[in-house]
Amino acid sequence: PATVHTTPAPRTPRAAPSAAADDFLALVNSARSRAGSPPVTLDGRLGEAARLHASAMAAAGRLGVEGADGVSVFQRLTATGYTYLTVGEHLVSGPRDAAELVAYCLRAEQPRRILHDPAFRHVGVAHATKGRSGDTYWTALWARELTPDGLARTAAEVVDLTNRERARAALPPLAVDPLLARAAQAYSTDMAVRAFYSHTSPEGTQPWDRAAAAGSTRRSIGENIACGQRSAAEVVEGWMNSPGHRANILKPGFTHIGTGFAGGGPAGTYWTQLFGA
Repeated sequence: PATVHTTPAPRTPRAAPSAAADDFLALVNSARSRAGSPPVTLDGRLGEAARLHASAMAAAGRLGVEGADGVSVFQRLTATGYTYLTVGEHLVSGPRDAAELVAYCLRAEQPRRILHDPAFRHVGVAHATKGRSGDTYWTALWARELTPDGLARTAAEVVDLTNRERARAALPPLAVDPLLARAAQAYSTDMAVRAFYSHTSPEGTQPWDRAAAAGSTRRSIGENIACGQRSAAEVVEGWMNSPGHRANILKPGFTHIGTGFAGGGPAGTYWTQLFGA
């Protein structure tokens, strides 16, 4: 079975939602309703991760997915015990209150897309002020919690999109191989947990080594990896726009596939495709 990495929640109590968070929630749910998206609810784990990241940005005096302490916003979220299926973030400086933050997020296409995204179910928001300058740094985190069904659906979507690309090239579809899927999931989790990104693991293992360790006896193995993409569609599109990854997807000799993904690493979500023949 696929494995999902989780991190125990800290023993420190979670902060109660602030008035700013309540205001933010009312405003974003109004905007989501107008866009036809379901409402989100405040989650204390997202709120705690947002608080820590806003404080880190204020201390450094700059915006960034990674704080001056070397910890990414995705790692902060996972450390609270929230294992996500999909995640989005707004990292903003300047707004003086929740209304200004929401107005900013609605002005431009990319932040507006995150705010309206129907996939999200939870949100957390916090801000911190930098010393004498008075600059305010905001972090808003949007997420949907990982479930076994969600994991299976997303992996199946990657396979479906991959097979659509093969159909366009008049190639037969790839069948799911549970052993390749097990190896792919384990490797995505390993990259996220140990914060590396390479076809070669820190111990020097290669894709074919990992496939064999999972019990696969396939004679030909290929691998695609990616990190940072937020959906199956985004990751497959990225692979198709990369000649080497595209070649794996469209290789006539491959007959089977396994897919894995895991969040919580420095770059967010880590994706793996293993191909076999």
